[in-house]
Amino acid sequence: MQLTKEIFNNSDEINLIGKTAVITGASSGIGLATACWLAREGMNLILIARRIDKLDLLKKELNELFPKVSIKNLQIDLQEKNLLEKLTNENVFNCDLFINNAGLALTRDLVENSNEEDIEIMVNTNITALFKLCSVAAKNMVKLGGGHIINLGSVAGHYSYPGGAVYCATKSAVKAFSEALRQELHEKNVRVSLISPGMVRTDFSLVRFKGDKSTAENVYAHVDCLEAKDIARIIVKTAKEPFHVNIDEVLVFPTVQAPVSLKAIKNK
Repeated sequence: MQLTKEIFNNSDEINLIGKTAVITGASSGIGLATACWLAREGMNLILIARRIDKLDLLKKELNELFPKVSIKNLQIDLQEKNLLEKLTNENVFNCDLFINNAGLALTRDLVENSNEEDIEIMVNTNITALFKLCSVAAKNMVKLGGGHIINLGSVAGHYSYPGGAVYCATKSAVKAFSEALRQELHEKNVRVSLISPGMVRTDFSLVRFKGDKSTAENVYAHVDCLEAKDIARIIVKTAKEPFHVNIDEVLVFPTVQAPVSLKAIKNK
C-alpha cells in the first residue's frame, strides 16, 4: 500500500481557511458563485461591485451559513478614475487571492456600426481596470512573499466571431497580459492563472443586449450550457492546488459547444 498511499495523499493542497480573497464583479454570475464557494472553504472575502444591494444580500446569506468568515463589501465602479486610490485606502491589495472577474460585452453590432461609448466601456472595464488591478496586486504580493492572481478570460480570447470584435479583442488582451504577467512573476512566488469559459448562463447576455430579456434568454434557450457554479468550482480547484502547481489556463466549454465555430447544439 505504500506506493498508492503517496499517490492518493492530498494533504499538500492549499488550505484556504483564514486567507483573504478579493473578487471583482461579485454581485452576480461567476463572481457571486465564486464568493459562495470560497466562503465555504473558509476564506475571508472582499467583494467589489457597483450594485451594493446585491452584495449586502449576499453577505447576509453567507454570514448565516459561514459565521466565521469575514466579508467586506465595496461599492465601486471599475471605470472610476481614482480606482486604485480608493481600493488602496480600503486595504484591498493585501490579499492572498485576487480574482479579476468583472467584465462585459455590449451589443452584437458589427464594427462598422459600433457605438463609441460601448467601445470605451468594454475597453475600460475588461482591459484598463484589469491591468491596473493586476499591477498593484502583483506588487503587493511580491512584497508580501506570495499570492495568486486569477483572471477571467473567455473563449472569445481564443476564437473571434462576427459582432464581437471589440469584446474578443479585449479578452485576447487579457490572455496576452496574463501570459506575460506569469512569466514576470513565476520566480517571485506569485501564481497567475487564466480561466476562459465558453457559454455560461449568467447575466452576460442581459447586459450585452442592454436589458432586452427576451433576446438574452434566447441565447441560452434549449442549450445545456455551463452554470456560474461550474466555473466557481474550477476557480476554487485552481486556488487549492499545491503551490508548486500553477494551472496556467483552463479553457472550458459546455459539452454541447464546439470551439472555433462556437456553435452549441440545442435540445429539441
